[in-house]
Amino acid sequence: MVRLGDSRINFNRIRFLQGLIVGLFILLAGVVFYRQYVQGDYYKQLNDQQCLRRIIYPGQRGSILDCKGRPLAIQKPIYCLYVRLDYFRRYFEPFCKKNHDRSDQQEQLWSLIHDALLRHARQLGPIPFEVNSRQLLQHYQQNILLPLKLSQGLSKEVYARLLNGLSEADPFQVGIEWVRTYPYGSAACHVIGYVGKVEEVNEGIEQGKSLRTFVYKREQGRMGIESMYDEILKGRDGVEIWRVTPGGQKQSCVWSSPSTAGETVKLSLDIELQKVCEKALGSRKGSIVIVDITTGGVLAMLSHPGFNLNDLVPILPTHVYQEIEQRGAWLNRATQGLYPMGSIFKPIALSALLRTGVVNADSSYVCTGLEMVGNRAFHCYNHYGHGSINTIQAMEQSCNVFFYHYGVQVGPDALHDEAVLYHFNEPTGIDLPYEVRTFNIPSPKWKEKRFGERWTPGDTANMSIGQGYWLVTPMQMVRFAAAFSRNRTNFRPYLVKATPYKAQKALPDVQWEVIKTGMVQAAKIHLPSFDNLAVKSGTAQIKIKGHSEFWHIGWLIGFAPVDNPKVAFCIQIEQEQPGVFYGGTKASPIAAEFLRYLFPK
Repeated sequence: MVRLGDSRINFNRIRFLQGLIVGLFILLAGVVFYRQYVQGDYYKQLNDQQCLRRIIYPGQRGSILDCKGRPLAIQKPIYCLYVRLDYFRRYFEPFCKKNHDRSDQQEQLWSLIHDALLRHARQLGPIPFEVNSRQLLQHYQQNILLPLKLSQGLSKEVYARLLNGLSEADPFQVGIEWVRTYPYGSAACHVIGYVGKVEEVNEGIEQGKSLRTFVYKREQGRMGIESMYDEILKGRDGVEIWRVTPGGQKQSCVWSSPSTAGETVKLSLDIELQKVCEKALGSRKGSIVIVDITTGGVLAMLSHPGFNLNDLVPILPTHVYQEIEQRGAWLNRATQGLYPMGSIFKPIALSALLRTGVVNADSSYVCTGLEMVGNRAFHCYNHYGHGSINTIQAMEQSCNVFFYHYGVQVGPDALHDEAVLYHFNEPTGIDLPYEVRTFNIPSPKWKEKRFGERWTPGDTANMSIGQGYWLVTPMQMVRFAAAFSRNRTNFRPYLVKATPYKAQKALPDVQWEVIKTGMVQAAKIHLPSFDNLAVKSGTAQIKIKGHSEFWHIGWLIGFAPVDNPKVAFCIQIEQEQPGVFYGGTKASPIAAEFLRYLFPK
């Protein structure tokens, strides 16, 4: 007989068990709900990271053209042999489990690939590897999803025979890659620049950002236009997301976005004019810049010594880099070389003299061949003197004594301010990377701050003829020539994109005509075969370490035609051999060459 108390105890136990089961079920349902819905994205991400891989490959690089559409930098196809290293996993993994020595693993992988390729080499002849055993193993361990390029530059015949002879199951495949090539070799090398291979993930690609990513190397601009406009030239990367096995082998592509080619960049440069300048300068160290005054476009920019751009791609060998470094050829003398101005400063100095009223068109001075400034004698290049010489003749003959005398009168601050008025204290803004941004524009305050020394009248005398502490670039000088040709204080050169700038009137027309007339008269001395031309030559002294005597920088700036200026130019030459050296004598024949090309009539 069951007692009532016992039945109640059993009933309570049953209800407790029922409640416990229901509670556990609810807890289980809650956990499942939490895992499935609240943490669903988290576990999906973990699954994707384990099962999916992202592959990024670059778009084809855009071309660089000159002003008439002639190709300066283009993509050229090369024929390559690749190997899929995951094919050898079943042979290689057992070996690695037994042998952990890295050098043995490298040798084993090398042997597996070499033996597999042997049957093709018997038919086609030896196929040289462009990777070593260390690179093979490194690629196997880090980028096994990507095919490894064994050889590039296969002949079309070998490429075609391999294409027909290789099956889809074969570990070797052939393909075409596009590499940068420069049809004109070394011409305009500092302007065009070159490219190098980089593994870089485009941060703008959001799809699959959390996945393990494999990146094909792309070409990146290293200098010149290639670097300045890299974002435009490189195009957009393509992306593929693949489902892989736990062992890392591809199964299927689950998402893809194709790459797009980069844009074409067209320069203001005229490559034929550039070649004329290259030939005219020859083997001399120096630079030439020619600009279109009406548009601002740079028609030619040459810096010598240079280098053949095709020697730097697809990779820059160490010995090539060192050879270019030893010759000082990396330097773009037009935008990065800093030099004293010498007598090409005299138009700026005369501008200050006329502006301040120290001289006018009728002023004159007797040049005896030297000028005493304090107790120090400053010589004219004409040791016999020019005799009585007026303002225009002083510019025509480039008389040092005239500028010593009146330069000391006007003072260093006026000369400094005149250079600043013509923007010599700032870069030109040319659309090339690494233009020099700091220049020597001397003044008493500048000397005190730089050297802790007091300014002297002798400093002013040197300053007035472009010697002393001046340091500017050829690009700044051609900017001045272009601006002054139209009686303006500024000019903004460009290669691809023009940018706005402000340019006020430089001088009253009467004063401007005085300087211009002197430059026209100078052109008749240096380039008598040409009419309607204005120039100013200069020879600046520099001290070279290891040499007791001064060496020189030769200059010639100018513009033409005088009555309606179209082009301005600057030639800069470095003295390399001891002896007599005058800027006008050295630079005038070079100017004659490109002026004949520009103005054949």
